[in-house]
Amino acid sequence: MARLKRQGKKLFFWDQSPSLEIQVFNATLVILIVFVLFLAIINLWLLNYSLVKLCVVVAVSLSIFIYLLRVKHAFKTAFYLASFSTYPILLFNFFHNDGIIGPTFYILSLIHLLVLSIVKTKHYAFWSTLNVLYYFLLYCFGLYYGELIPQNYNSQFEILTDHLLTYSASILGITMIMFALKRFISIQKRKVKEKTSALLKINKDLKQTNNQKDKIIAIISHDLKNPLQSIIQTLELINSGDLTEEDIKYLRKELLKTTKNTYKMMEDILEWSSFELKNAAKREKKIHIKDLIEDTVEILNVIAKQKSIDLEVNYHQNPLLNLETDRLLLIFRNLVQNAIKFTLSGGHVMVDIYSQEEQLTLQITDNGVGISPKRLETIFEQDIKSTYGTEQEKGTGMGLHMCFQSAHMLSGKLEVESKEGEGSIFKLVIPTGINT
Repeated sequence: MARLKRQGKKLFFWDQSPSLEIQVFNATLVILIVFVLFLAIINLWLLNYSLVKLCVVVAVSLSIFIYLLRVKHAFKTAFYLASFSTYPILLFNFFHNDGIIGPTFYILSLIHLLVLSIVKTKHYAFWSTLNVLYYFLLYCFGLYYGELIPQNYNSQFEILTDHLLTYSASILGITMIMFALKRFISIQKRKVKEKTSALLKINKDLKQTNNQKDKIIAIISHDLKNPLQSIIQTLELINSGDLTEEDIKYLRKELLKTTKNTYKMMEDILEWSSFELKNAAKREKKIHIKDLIEDTVEILNVIAKQKSIDLEVNYHQNPLLNLETDRLLLIFRNLVQNAIKFTLSGGHVMVDIYSQEEQLTLQITDNGVGISPKRLETIFEQDIKSTYGTEQEKGTGMGLHMCFQSAHMLSGKLEVESKEGEGSIFKLVIPTGINT
């Protein structure tokens, strides 16, 4: 029984078609087959064998139309054959079912509703005019030439029964069509909702990718600008002609080391950026903190020397880490570069590294210009406004915001203490990722 129900539902609701008109037409043909078979039973009971034969012919014709629609995919052919063949069939029914006394006009109304549910709005006038004209001609003929129409009813009860059953069947057909329409609209709404959700997700992903791209551009600009400026200043100093051969030899050696370290840092940044844009899995690495940051410290030392700033790095512990080292390096570079940037010539920047209870602490202290209380309130918020260092070094305005976000991605926290005119202390605390 359940299988029969599923097959009937599959026949009535042709979900393979995305078109409302085709789905309604398919449902209409199925409804009409059931309807004419029901009429055949009524007329068999009324002993009207002519109409029984007509119902069988109509049922076969409707089956052919379903074949054209679902197998041959000839929607227009099936529709126009079905629509125009309806009128001669109704004419036959009118003459063999007591004319205006019979229920032919119920069927005519049902057929018109079915047609309107399928055709385009611009064709409504044609089909409505055709239906009204057909009704008028049949009614006039039945009214003025009724004696030419055979009388098949034997009693008032048969008339009442035929009308009641035909009308009820017509109402049922209308109900089923409305049900098919409602179901199709519901399905389309669900599909629209699904597509809308998919588009919103795509839009969100695109926005996220775009934001990541902006951040990556800012990272590359922020992290590579200072080392490159240092290299340029060193080259300008060599070309000035004011140095001895021994000084030039030393600077060339330092320049080569700085260039190699900067190139390695650029490769690491670009590789990490590629992973970020592709939303790839986390790239965790097991390494000691000193081994991780020593190349970066050399580059930062060169930058600090350009401003005659003393950069001191104290490894109170050298813990083993197992985390996204690219993110940690991003934070470290930004914080130390910012400390150098906002410290006056002759100043001091100190990096202290601690490890306790599976927590790594990086503390960067400077005796620079400090941060105002008002600026401290929004220090980690995204701010695209550029800030200038003590020697007019220009920034991107995104460095601290990215550091704050990266700290959270490493399940850590970033804090700051500062007094204007006295300097700042930035403190990063993150899990080492090593469970002892």
